[in-house]
Amino acid sequence: MKKGFVNEIFFIRFVACMCVVLIHSITMARSNLDVSASTTSVTYLINMSMMFATPVFVMISEFLLSYSYPDRLPKSFWKKRILYILVPYLVLAAVYSMYALGLDGLTWSAFSELFFKKTLLGAWHGYFVLIIFQFYALHFLLKKSFDRFPPLLVISLALMINLIYLGFFNFKGTISGLEFMWEYYQLPFLGWFFYFTVAYYAGKHLDEFLSYLKKYRFWIIGGAVFAGIIPIYLRISGILTAVSSKRFDIIFYTFLVFCVLYLIAMKLNKVPKPVLWISSCSYSIYLLHPLFQYNAVGWFESIQLPSNLVVYILAFFVLGVAGPIVMSYLFNLVPFGNLVTGRINMPNLGSSSSQKPAVNKGKAS
Repeated sequence: MKKGFVNEIFFIRFVACMCVVLIHSITMARSNLDVSASTTSVTYLINMSMMFATPVFVMISEFLLSYSYPDRLPKSFWKKRILYILVPYLVLAAVYSMYALGLDGLTWSAFSELFFKKTLLGAWHGYFVLIIFQFYALHFLLKKSFDRFPPLLVISLALMINLIYLGFFNFKGTISGLEFMWEYYQLPFLGWFFYFTVAYYAGKHLDEFLSYLKKYRFWIIGGAVFAGIIPIYLRISGILTAVSSKRFDIIFYTFLVFCVLYLIAMKLNKVPKPVLWISSCSYSIYLLHPLFQYNAVGWFESIQLPSNLVVYILAFFVLGVAGPIVMSYLFNLVPFGNLVTGRINMPNLGSSSSQKPAVNKGKAS
């Protein structure tokens, strides 16, 4: 049987989602305003500190899969994920393709080429869906093998593979004739293998994972701070300047931040309603928020929004969160609308003042 909710995941997904929107809000504000070089550098560092967001979101998919279905996947597993994850991915990739081309450049050949790059090569912000579906396939293929070997051994091998893979593309210059590999190296699962592996064992052995979190919580918190300093140092020093979640030094940082967020969530007596709403709409927010932000630029100018970086960031952020939630809610009211924006998975955790323990009876995400 499928297990119940892991309440802490709502909070972790909420934070990851908010960080993604904030990253793009900062980027949009910076690119549309005249910002000094020093301010630009600071905003890059702030974005760098939030690069755990997408990997954490991807980790959650395998964590919940491993926790919810410790023995085998249900018959309806692929059908539901194709309908409510893959179909919206394809629909919105088409929308973004048409938007990028505009009316003047919209031809069938141009659309087909751009749509192919987005959907199969992950050349847009929705590429993480391709990673998640690779995780689904890996779970199906590797589950029995993973259960046969000690978790520490498998996690260590996965970490080594992941570090070598990302390190190669991070530091090795492009090879003549193979430049495309550097353009799409984030797509193969090898760049995310550690996240899959550690999430698999954490979800499958949740009680043991929680025991380690509590026992080593101070080391985890300190480690997260230290791991977060490393990417910032490497950028300031010029050793590795790319502001990206596909850096080898983000791996440790992401995992430790996931653990810290879990520790924080465990302290909450109740999951706040705004957290539940945003977490439940997170897929729609991830896919739709740039569309609202792109179209807001002209509107900000027309209403003469103060040309202040903080004001622009907040405006982009609010639109990037509220717009997709409203749109997703409206689309979910009409037949087949959730095939466009994704389904809102609002849980029913009851009306009691406390929503502990960590696992409640219900439907896992």
